[in-house]
Amino acid sequence: MDILQKLKAGTANKKRINWPETDCVIEIRVASEQDHLDAVLAADNIFKDHKIGFENVTVYQGEIETQLLYRCILNEGGGERLFKNITEFRAILTPETKNFLAEELYKLHEECSPSPFKMTDVEFDKFFEDVKKKPEETIGNVSNIALLKKLTLYLTKQLLNLQTDNGST
Repeated sequence: MDILQKLKAGTANKKRINWPETDCVIEIRVASEQDHLDAVLAADNIFKDHKIGFENVTVYQGEIETQLLYRCILNEGGGERLFKNITEFRAILTPETKNFLAEELYKLHEECSPSPFKMTDVEFDKFFEDVKKKPEETIGNVSNIALLKKLTLYLTKQLLNLQTDNGST
């Protein structure tokens, strides 16, 4: 699957992995903006009676990550959440397991909306050609802001070069 297809697939992008230190196969899917919002709102609700400050910001951020993982971990092949609720998920989650799952989710996001700093010139050129063919469709599926910034700079430079070549400023 090329970059454009991965971008278009959005949350349908899934990866099969083993639950850490078991042979239990699960799926992890790309998180949507709604997943991120729901995770933050759920964490905010938990912390609603507590001021978030230097002393507990790590716990708050950790809860957002736990909430996000809960939303993105599915049973194999069924597309349903693996756990009935967040409490059940949190109860079996160890720090090591959470780190592993978070890393797998990060890798999946990187694969499906790559960092422009890690893309080869050939990959970026292919992405640029896809944008030229279907701009609304392609741009609407990019979740990596750095990739959009690089694309904006690239397009701006091309426009400036075109204006210079035509004698206009």
